[in-house]
Amino acid sequence: MAFGFDDKHAASLLSPQLGPGERLLYRTRGVEKPWYSRVLSRFGSMFWRNYVVAATDQRLLFVQYGGMFGRFSPKKVDSIAWRDVDQAKLGWGVFNKNLSVKSGSRGFSKTVVLGRFWLKDNFAAAEGLVQTWGQARGNTLPPTPFAGALPSHAN
Repeated sequence: MAFGFDDKHAASLLSPQLGPGERLLYRTRGVEKPWYSRVLSRFGSMFWRNYVVAATDQRLLFVQYGGMFGRFSPKKVDSIAWRDVDQAKLGWGVFNKNLSVKSGSRGFSKTVVLGRFWLKDNFAAAEGLVQTWGQARGNTLPPTPFAGALPSHAN
């Protein structure tokens, strides 16, 4: 039994979830903290849910896994195609950042707190994940004019 979570554990959780020909682009690790865990401040962390969040070339994966005593085994997997993601943003922070993902069509909303040192390049991977969503969104939406541009009939 391992005493810490590392890249090997992340890979073991993600590889069974990938489809044929699907490429893993970024992966990051975080926890979801339900509102009621703040009320129970002393014992609130026992209600936190551990996640590995991964961006592939086709979709976004949230793999919930058990803790050290559960041998970091997967519990639940949420998968969202990039076309269904309405919002993906990364909050500001030095040691922790919030990754928020929303999908109106799927009724999905999740905020995961990412720690800087929880996995190698955790913050850089989260930034790449958000950029991947922006690129995927940019390919499906028509280009928008830059701010201050006048319509052609205004001249």
